[in-house]
Amino acid sequence: MLLSHSPPWALPTLTALIGSGGFIIGIYSFISPVKAAQVYGVDLPLLAKGNQASKEKTGSADPALFRPDDISRHVAYIYAHGVRNFVTGFTILSLTGFWQFSAQCKKSVIASSTAQRSLGIVILAGALTPVVDAVVTWQAAEERTATDVGKKAARAHASRSLIWIAGGLWCLFG
Repeated sequence: MLLSHSPPWALPTLTALIGSGGFIIGIYSFISPVKAAQVYGVDLPLLAKGNQASKEKTGSADPALFRPDDISRHVAYIYAHGVRNFVTGFTILSLTGFWQFSAQCKKSVIASSTAQRSLGIVILAGALTPVVDAVVTWQAAEERTATDVGKKAARAHASRSLIWIAGGLWCLFG
């Protein structure tokens, strides 16, 4: 099997990269929430323009879209995404650190194997997040013909989910 011939640093590096990605995006959501929304696949300025266009066509604004003066409400939602990503990334980094550096895992093959498999479960469960993110951003992009941001982000989320699934399975069965 290909995975059994991989260098011993490969799997811990992959899990650390997966965790670091979530951790960094979580922090970025707090530092620059509007840009983080764009990275996620939602172009907030475009939504504001869409709300204006909706108002011009129908005489009333679509309540699902925000007004530029109401950005703080939407930034709060981005902060929630940031917390989700930060916590998931921190959890994966913590489990990776425990697995690689704790005295228990260094002394006991059973403890090391248990930590590795626990990490696999967390990563596999966490892989649902980029899958759902891909679906949500793709659907949002389909509803708005003027944006390509969501489609690009949906593809990035889908690619990320494949990496997470591969890493989780590798932890469980590698």
